[in-house]
Amino acid sequence: MSTSNSSDAGFTGLEAAIVLIAFVIVAAVFSFVILQAGFSSAQQSQSVIHDGIGQAGSSCMVTGIVYGISATPDYVDAIVIPIGLTAGSEPVDITTVSVRLIGSKHREIVAQNVPLADVVPTYGKWSVQQRVNSNGDMLLEAGEQFMLNVSPWDRKDCRPDSSFAIEIKPAGRAALRVERTVPGSIERVNRLE
Repeated sequence: MSTSNSSDAGFTGLEAAIVLIAFVIVAAVFSFVILQAGFSSAQQSQSVIHDGIGQAGSSCMVTGIVYGISATPDYVDAIVIPIGLTAGSEPVDITTVSVRLIGSKHREIVAQNVPLADVVPTYGKWSVQQRVNSNGDMLLEAGEQFMLNVSPWDRKDCRPDSSFAIEIKPAGRAALRVERTVPGSIERVNRLE
């Protein structure tokens, strides 16, 4: 009897070892599946974040000094904003751009002047007053600079010591927001800070 008792104990130990190894293998497979799902989810999240950053970042930037032009000491008549592309941005069709002036006293959508290029706009309109390093088309490309001339209809927020923002929004892209303050004393040409 003692021999059968010891062989039963050996089989019990062997069975326990087999069950333990099976649990370890199942746990390893389960953890691999969970980790793989986590890595896949992290890659999808990273892809979504990169796409969002690409769409959220403005493709345009201010490339020089913003000036206010005035015919009277009472207010700024026109705002001249030099814009170019941010690094790595796709070209922008300037004919699809919308412009909006936002101030503490009013908001105004500034319409495109017709013709759009190489002219000073009338009140309530904006134009491309000058194109620098351009090949002559209305596509803002890398290395080019367009001087936008924005001439709001209502100039309440263009008086001395007033602040305003101009939003320049290419179609399908984020807006470039240009915030400036009119100096206390208005000259013919004013540097807007």
